[in-house]
Amino acid sequence: MKGKERSTRPRTHSLPSFSTWVNKGFGLRQHASQMRDARLQPEISPASVFLALFHAFVFRLPSFQQLDSELSHSYLQHWIGAERAFRDDTLRYSLCGFDLQPLEAMLVDVNRRLKRSKALEEGKVQGRLVAALDGIEVLSSFSRHCDSCLERRVSRKDHAGRKIEETQYYHRAVGCQMVHGAIKPFLAIEWLQPGEGEETAARRLLRRLPGVYGSRFFDILLLDALYAQTPVLELAQQSGWDVVISLKQNSRDLYQSAVRLFARRPPDASFTEKQAHKTYQVQLWDTEGLPFTIDNPEPVRVVRSEEVLERKRFRQGQRVAHSTDHEWLWITTLPQSDFSAATIRQLGHRRWKQENNGWMDLSKHWAFKHGFLHACQHRPQRRNASGQREPVPNRGLAAVTLILLIAAALSGCFVLRHSKLVRRDHLTAVAVAAQLRAGISKAPPRIRAPD
Repeated sequence: MKGKERSTRPRTHSLPSFSTWVNKGFGLRQHASQMRDARLQPEISPASVFLALFHAFVFRLPSFQQLDSELSHSYLQHWIGAERAFRDDTLRYSLCGFDLQPLEAMLVDVNRRLKRSKALEEGKVQGRLVAALDGIEVLSSFSRHCDSCLERRVSRKDHAGRKIEETQYYHRAVGCQMVHGAIKPFLAIEWLQPGEGEETAARRLLRRLPGVYGSRFFDILLLDALYAQTPVLELAQQSGWDVVISLKQNSRDLYQSAVRLFARRPPDASFTEKQAHKTYQVQLWDTEGLPFTIDNPEPVRVVRSEEVLERKRFRQGQRVAHSTDHEWLWITTLPQSDFSAATIRQLGHRRWKQENNGWMDLSKHWAFKHGFLHACQHRPQRRNASGQREPVPNRGLAAVTLILLIAAALSGCFVLRHSKLVRRDHLTAVAVAAQLRAGISKAPPRIRAPD
């Protein structure tokens, strides 16, 4: 028989192929060499700690304890440049004192490379890139807390069924994410500090974005009703961004003025939209020139949508028709001449992609709410002004979050843009992660029991 027989062995993703791609396209190891922490003369370098946690997120490992077990394999030790095996206590000790600046710089560089490679192009709306900004509560506890925790009083029942009021500690963050394409990377994240509200952290994040990305990295910013404030509009205007903001009763004057105006006239457009098993009957109103607030009478454009959602639901074992009514209002700086009311409605609803494909995806598939290193006391020490040794500020939660965002962006790009096997075999992102993890050892590693 002439020629070689074609191998029937199924092809799968391998760690070397992924590593070659991520190093060539995004300089992973070059960035890893820039990592720093607060330890003095460590045996395990910050680069190895970073690469270990990066690969843990790529493999979708949910905890440090599982990563601890994986690090017993010499293959992974060699891959991350570690001279010996190390445990999760080394990870914790290093990450609690990690320098955040190299991680933030890497996240910015990854997103810049994604844009240069046209990975974000398919998400354009009439030639403009779209981002969304919103907040999320990451974790909460009645017992464990750190110096950066937010506090609130919460009523609950004790073991005897009596109603008591306790202090609850929690962390909350605001993130900005590209939302209109297949790849939806986070651009930056800002943590709320004790005593401040979400809008304060959001304004701090919006002021920071133009300095690290440039004001034209994206063009349209989608915001929740909480951010329908004059300072936010002014920041967006200074940066050259157009905005689409949900409008609710918190902007009472503008909301009531728009509702009264639209009630006097028929809709400007009506249409039917079908999405999978759902049917929307939509009526749209659109007007320009409404004053934003009494203190800031600058005119804005308001779009109102009345929608009847029709779909089938199971009731007593049978599919029956069910309909619900919804009303939406948005304010926007996008002109009527270029963006129709239907496009504004589409953009307004796309803000939920940050909730579904951003925060929820990170929480469900990336262990975002695991609470890594929250209130960890095992961290490096340094001398204060009086010469006494004290623990360094705990930056573990922020460091782990940034590494998670980097891993999520690169894994998403690998699955959606680079891998031919994903398209051929219709693989999910979780299946790809399992294939990459399988290359570490043939036998499943033993998972150490929790401490």
